[in-house]
Amino acid sequence: MVKMPRTAMQNLEIREKTKKQILDAGLKVFAVKGYHGTSISDIAKEAGVSKGLAYNYFENKKDLAEAVLMNLGNIMSQFEQLFKLSDDPYLIIEMIIRGTFKQVKENEEFWRLYISFATQVEVAEVAEKVFGNFFDMFFPKLTKLFRQIGLKNPKAEAYIFGAIMDGLPMDYLVNKDNYPIDLVEKQLIRKYSRVELERLKK
Repeated sequence: MVKMPRTAMQNLEIREKTKKQILDAGLKVFAVKGYHGTSISDIAKEAGVSKGLAYNYFENKKDLAEAVLMNLGNIMSQFEQLFKLSDDPYLIIEMIIRGTFKQVKENEEFWRLYISFATQVEVAEVAEKVFGNFFDMFFPKLTKLFRQIGLKNPKAEAYIFGAIMDGLPMDYLVNKDNYPIDLVEKQLIRKYSRVELERLKK
């Protein structure tokens, strides 16, 4: 029986599937070994493809690292949607807290990679390029929420809140077995509840 040649659509699907394999492998290996400790060979092996094939998709390690981060930028962009779900600033803050904890629990590799890349000079530039737009959106919107609530220094409160949200993944991941993540989540929701924030206005 003569084997029919693949259609252009089938070739595209295979290419996209292979690219996803490499990106998923890149996330796993970078998250464990860091940028410096990872090679294209490591990622190719994890993906189950040849090193040469990996280079067909990505020019070098930095190019692959940027693609991994760009692929994960969608995780951060999900938070932008929360600001559109309600007019209640207290509810939006609670959703941001719950969403952050959910992502930390479900996407550990992403947070390990984010923390690792943000602290390594060679790729911090890439991380800034990928996540800069998110932060440019997030903090003004957060400042607006705290201003709507009526806090005296809404911009400072936004950056304090952001620092807490940014530091949580690191604290959790370096001490995962002992970190009371569910209790911390409940306490933070309480701390930023209507009752507690109303007290700060007095």
